[in-house]
Amino acid sequence: MKKTLNIMVPVDFTPVSFKALQFLNLLLEKASANLHLVHVIQVNAAEWAGTTDSSEGIDRAELYAREQKAQQQFEELRKQANIEFTSAVVYGGLTTSLTGYAEQQQTDLIIMGTEEADGWFERLSGSEAQHVVRHTPIPVITIQKDASITPIQNILWVADFAAEKQPQQTVNTIKTLLQLFGAQLHLLQIIQKDDDQKLEATIQQMLRFASRLQLQNFEIHFKSAAKVPAGMRNFNRETEMDLVLIGTHGRNGFGHIFYGSIAETMVNRCIRPLLTYHLK
Repeated sequence: MKKTLNIMVPVDFTPVSFKALQFLNLLLEKASANLHLVHVIQVNAAEWAGTTDSSEGIDRAELYAREQKAQQQFEELRKQANIEFTSAVVYGGLTTSLTGYAEQQQTDLIIMGTEEADGWFERLSGSEAQHVVRHTPIPVITIQKDASITPIQNILWVADFAAEKQPQQTVNTIKTLLQLFGAQLHLLQIIQKDDDQKLEATIQQMLRFASRLQLQNFEIHFKSAAKVPAGMRNFNRETEMDLVLIGTHGRNGFGHIFYGSIAETMVNRCIRPLLTYHLK
């Protein structure tokens, strides 16, 4: 199992994006990492021809100035943070630029801070972090602006324990984190009151899940709640979890507005750092 992680951190030089660096420091205490800090300068895709010089209809002077400012901010960050990283300034749409760069660099993990988008706006548009989670198959750790960041001793995994397969890249990353921190793994099933009679069958599903993935040092938990997000939040408030894991189907389009994703709902509301991954 590899100990060097290839990590990308999107940075817009705001306090929210720097929240990801706080979590990153926990990882760097335990493992070496190839770090890629990426700043996106958003441009209209219809006007962008691949480079600033070849693109017409854009304010080139403004873009040059913004890139120069970003490079200067990266240099200041190098001095202040005292970490080694590769910096990149990329142009394009935020989500497509970040996901494209991450896949090009064969990234194991993306870490990013996020702010909450409320109500109908969240359902229609969502936060930047939600868009990245939806579109990339790479595991993403999001840290909500008010989330508590603590040394990783307990990791909570909320999953479809009846599913036959989990993405191998994600499983490898999770096992790496567990091994690096010597953390205790907690498998959580959210149940409704009428599911009590199915409890024994659910326990067997969870044990088979752990056996298939060859998980070690784990505990099984149940929480009664009408909805999964509420059950997760309540469990987190009552326990001392340091990282939460949950899968997403990454749905897009009109159906996503109404049905959404539990994982994406939790991106902006989880009180702990949240690792999301695609189930397919």
